[in-house]
Amino acid sequence: MSVPTPQITPQKIGPNQCLIAGRLESFRRFEDVRLSLVAIPAPDPYSRPGIVEIRSNAVLGQRGDDVQVLCKIGGYKRKAYEVVDKKTGESTTVVPIQNTFDAVEQ
Repeated sequence: MSVPTPQITPQKIGPNQCLIAGRLESFRRFEDVRLSLVAIPAPDPYSRPGIVEIRSNAVLGQRGDDVQVLCKIGGYKRKAYEVVDKKTGESTTVVPIQNTFDAVEQ
């Protein structure tokens, strides 16, 4: 059973928060956290939908449900690696960033 999500307005969204609206594709448990994959709508009919993973303690819904989740945005740096430009031979350090979305739960 899912927890009903109250309607969220832009005035209720605080700093470093976002509202994710999409279809719940799948979910799994990792230790004490539930990780839910949510497909967000494509910007146009010729694009692929985006996929985000939301961490939460509560069940966000059942597979196939349309959900709206207020999330706290976070992130961290991953391991840096070197990339060499094939045209110029110039070496550049790339630091990938991992974004995280944590459900704001009352």
